[in-house]
Amino acid sequence: MEISGNPECKDLLNNCLKVFKPFRGTYINIDYALLPRGIAGRVNAEIETTRKRKKPGFFSKGIVRINRRIKNNEFYIRINANLEKIADEQLRREVVTSIIVHELLHIERKDLLEHSKNYRKRKHKKIHSSLEKEALERFNKLRELEGLKPLERENYIEREIVRRVSNPR
Repeated sequence: MEISGNPECKDLLNNCLKVFKPFRGTYINIDYALLPRGIAGRVNAEIETTRKRKKPGFFSKGIVRINRRIKNNEFYIRINANLEKIADEQLRREVVTSIIVHELLHIERKDLLEHSKNYRKRKHKKIHSSLEKEALERFNKLRELEGLKPLERENYIEREIVRRVSNPR
């Protein structure tokens, strides 16, 4: 596994990988970036789509088979640059760690391949239905490894993310 990007983010990513199975042969670039208002983090990859057409038979219709795969196993995690401005270092580390765990779960579950169109419409139905609970569980495991107590569902980190992303000042 190869990691590049912002030194602070790389350190937090290495810390987050303790609660995930190893991503073998994977390249992850992590950095702060200007993202639209309301988006805390985003993971991208270059996806290759191939379409194979099967010719129709006498009684059947033609079939189109679509295969998607991630090119070169490269992922790009971007975190909202407004979060970099948080003065309290411990709070910033926890907020960014929470976002990284969320994005790593997208990579682990291969959400990028299955749900590439109409993300906003599908977000709450398919992708995020069980993701929030699992992200909180992984984040709490990470906190336990660091000797901190686990958090409940509604916590100050979520409130801080929403506050910072929607109001950059």
